[in-house]
Amino acid sequence: MTLEIGASDPEVQRLANDCFAAVATAVAECARAAQRNGDIDPDADPDDLAYLLLTIIRGIDVVGAYGHSPDRPTSIAESAFALLPRHRHRREGAVPSSDLTQQETLA
Repeated sequence: MTLEIGASDPEVQRLANDCFAAVATAVAECARAAQRNGDIDPDADPDDLAYLLLTIIRGIDVVGAYGHSPDRPTSIAESAFALLPRHRHRREGAVPSSDLTQQETLA
């Protein structure tokens, strides 16, 4: 709806752009943290990754809104994360985030 209204209302467009930029900045910072932890290739552009992920999220919103299986958004998200560029040589001692989740579950 914001897309439709924003096309004709400059104030809505400005607010939507500001909100998107704030979220993109937060996601890019998460990508940078994943790079520092060795989960994502340090050569990948974190700002590009943020926009990629946000574009996928918006696409998932569309898929979810049109009556697809409730499992579909989850499988799309899992596929998207699997496609993120991985660090080939994890720094010594770094524990992948996925391993941390498994360790917490086992504890």
